[in-house]
Amino acid sequence: MKKRRRLYVLCEDALQQRFVERLADRWGIGPRQRKIDASPRARGSAAQYVLERYTDAVRQWRAESHDPNVGLLVVVDGDEHGVARRRQQLAQRLKDSKQEPIAPSDPVAVIVPTWHIEAWIAWLCGHRPIDEQTRYKEDDEEGRVVARKIEHGAYSPQRAVDAWTPPASDEEAHVPSLTDARREVRRLGV
Repeated sequence: MKKRRRLYVLCEDALQQRFVERLADRWGIGPRQRKIDASPRARGSAAQYVLERYTDAVRQWRAESHDPNVGLLVVVDGDEHGVARRRQQLAQRLKDSKQEPIAPSDPVAVIVPTWHIEAWIAWLCGHRPIDEQTRYKEDDEEGRVVARKIEHGAYSPQRAVDAWTPPASDEEAHVPSLTDARREVRRLGV
């Protein structure tokens, strides 16, 4: 009998959480098989929350890493930093806490929506053009349309995950962080 996969998740906010929950559902990892730690609303920088809690999340995963069915998924927005810089920041946190780095074979995935998860949701829901330099938030003139569609449910995490595969042929040119995430989640065996 195949053991059920379990997933620890560390993420920034409710929108990332809903997106990850829908992905986990798609992967057959139900609510009882996942534990999600998302930044509490209105408590400062959500990216900082993920950076600060990353070492604890890795410790928690390592305490159960004897079970190959347990994985860790970390979601942190790239913001102005991008994918490589965010991963460097996380690796430095591990080093500073005297922990071993994550091995390439470890079922630990770090995905970095850039500029943020709203860009991925809009892209997957068919909005064009999308880029990773625009803030798709209410306070950004260019991004306001997308922000409102997400707020009102026209673009949703469920709809985005429904469009997860196959990727659009021009995805890597417009949202390379999403293309990177598709490769990264394979580390989880999904």
